[in-house]
Amino acid sequence: MEFFERVKKINPAILEAKKDSFSFRINHHRATIDEVLELLQKEGYTPQKVDWAEDVFTLPIEYRKPLVKTKSYTKNLIYIQNLSSIFAAYSLDVLPTDWVLDLAAAPGGKSLILSERAQKVSAVEPDKSRFFRMKRNFKEHGAKNIQTYNKDGRFIYKSCPEWFDKVFLDAPCSSEAHIDGEVTWWNMRRVRRFSKLQKELIISAFESLKPGGQMIYATCTYAPEENEEVIDFLLQKKPNAKVLSVEVPFANYQEGIVQWEDKHFNEEVKKCVRILPKGAYSGFFMTKLAKL
Repeated sequence: MEFFERVKKINPAILEAKKDSFSFRINHHRATIDEVLELLQKEGYTPQKVDWAEDVFTLPIEYRKPLVKTKSYTKNLIYIQNLSSIFAAYSLDVLPTDWVLDLAAAPGGKSLILSERAQKVSAVEPDKSRFFRMKRNFKEHGAKNIQTYNKDGRFIYKSCPEWFDKVFLDAPCSSEAHIDGEVTWWNMRRVRRFSKLQKELIISAFESLKPGGQMIYATCTYAPEENEEVIDFLLQKKPNAKVLSVEVPFANYQEGIVQWEDKHFNEEVKKCVRILPKGAYSGFFMTKLAKL
């Protein structure tokens, strides 16, 4: 099938990956690391800390269902989140004085991370039902410095030009990294439709960013049309956009693809990071950008 052939071209190892663990992080709005670890020990859990963060932990996948019944989870002391997604949010160099825009924010996990590091976060979500679930998520987890907007992210820049110190855009995508077995819903029309939307969103994100600011573009899909092509598009449209290198502290990743089928992208896309699924990591794509 076309989907599997495309993924094989990117990296054959993707098709062989097995998810054997999951990750969560400590919710600093509710408790300290030591308090949560002590409670988890009492509840019978000994999570493994990841190498690159003090407050992010993993457990074998079979512990996920029982964990959500514990006080640690029901009291919102921990937040279960994909490890690749957490890493992307941690890669944005947020300062305590920053005002950060999360442009496609629901369900809100990355906004919660950013809210622990920044002075203020503006979380934008166009879908009404997802928007209200996101607001409830923020309230339950004690994040009081997040402003929420039920708006279309493609047009945020019109009301907030060069407004934010940092921007995070985990763009809506074809979600290829979540395909497990059945791929009946996948087709190239879907990929192209998302690529068009992503190009509009990344321009809005970049226009909303202050000069000297930094942003992350991310997706949970493999398609170069939704990843490298979108970054290449931004570089063509905005000469003051610069791709930054990302220091990746794990081995399961590859650099961005410059050549895909009949397309040749800007050499700078080599600095993009495609995280390969392994352990608690799911397939993910991220790029760190600066506005000169």
